[in-house]
Formats: sequence, C-alpha cells, structure tokens
Amino acid sequence: MTLRVDLHVHTNRSIDGRHSLERMAAAAKQAGLDALAITDHDQCTPLPPELAGVLLIPACEISTRSGHITGLFLDRPIAFDALCKDGRPTGEAAVAEIHRCGGLAVAAHPFQKPGVDGSRLPPGLDAVEGVNARANFKVPDANAQARQWAVNHGLPAVGGSDSHGCKEVGNGYTEVDCPAKTLSALQAAIAAGRCRPVLRRHTTHREKGLSQLAKARKRGGVLRTGKALAYEILCLFRDLVHAPKED
Repeated sequence: MTLRVDLHVHTNRSIDGRHSLERMAAAAKQAGLDALAITDHDQCTPLPPELAGVLLIPACEISTRSGHITGLFLDRPIAFDALCKDGRPTGEAAVAEIHRCGGLAVAAHPFQKPGVDGSRLPPGLDAVEGVNARANFKVPDANAQARQWAVNHGLPAVGGSDSHGCKEVGNGYTEVDCPAKTLSALQAAIAAGRCRPVLRRHTTHREKGLSQLAKARKRGGVLRTGKALAYEILCLFRDLVHAPKED
C-alpha cells in the first residue's frame, strides 16, 4: 500500500507553533494523510498512538551547528539536557543521539538559506528533506538542491510541510510504499528508500508571518509583538506581489 505521511509538523508546543496536536491531526485527516511526524523544536512532545485515525510518529527537530535535523520514529525521548549542555550541538552529535533513540536522522530544509553548499551536513544521515513547503522563501530552488544532494549521496528524499498551523498541514508530504500502517513498517520503508517527496503547494508568506506573530506573543513584549505585526503586513504584501513559485 502507499501511505501519505507529513514528516515535518509543529504544534503549539513549539515557540512558533499555533495550533494544538488535536487540530493538527484533524487537519491531516481532512488533507487525506495517513500519518504525521510531530517535530516540535528541541523537544519530544508526548503523543498517543493516533488521533482522528491519523498515525502519530514520535519525532523532534533539533537545532544544530549544522542546521536543523529531524529525528523520526524515536522509541525514547532525546536527552536534550545532555545533548545541548554546551549550547547548540554539532550535527554529528545530534545524529548519534537520534540513532541512540532508535530514530532516523533527516536533514531538514538544508538549502533554505542563501549560500549553503551542503558541506556542513553531518555524516550518518538517513534521509534528506527533498520537499519542505516553507523552504523556498529565500532560495526558490532550495527543494531541488536538496533532492539533488540526496541523489549525489545515495540517500532517500522525503517530504514534509514544516507546518506551524493547521492550514499548512499536507502542503508537503511523503508517499511511502509499505505493507502496513505501522510505525515499524513506515520506518523500514523510508530507510530502504521506498518513498518519494510530494509538494502539494508552497506555504504562503502570510502563514510564515502568523507563526512569527505566535512566537512574539509567547515571548511577550509590546515592541516584539509590534515588529511581528509589521512583518505579517509585509508578508501579506509579498503574497500579493510575489506569489510562491512551484518547483
């Protein structure tokens, strides 16, 4: 069977996430997805096995000196206190910790910033995010670069929305060929490369602005919130003038 899985989703437990786990799962169901990886920033969100008929994948997104790395299919929480005791960990340390916790280590949106050539990515990765629905804001061909890097290094390419709100869920996802709708079957299929990334649509600038506004409100402060509101207005203007381009 072919399952549709969004491998990069943030709930409101992330500093810039806007909606609850329940709302994100309901959005996934509406989008026709079979599973979600909950990749909140630098934390492992406790999950039930499934919600709204959607399988939930224990995961996280780790901020490292080599960029962001998602840990998927974790069978135990990441030891963030030890991993981040000296600040942001190295990419190699994050990959090793993900593997210690039984997961797959995936380079998340590795080319979304200008001037990145991939040389900073750590060894030991299990896959590369070849579709991220937010990756094109500054680098229009960021996803294409990531897919080519995956090909050059013999790694599977996966896809995710990087959603920070329920309207983004399923903008990007992964089609996985596997025999059953279980965590173990999905993990084995992705590790074996029986998957392909799919871009349904790029996320709008407006949604990015709303996630920044959520971050500002959680951190507090009139000036910070005012700047975020101004940024949201700029994002609305960008959507009017420069609609997101497809790959």
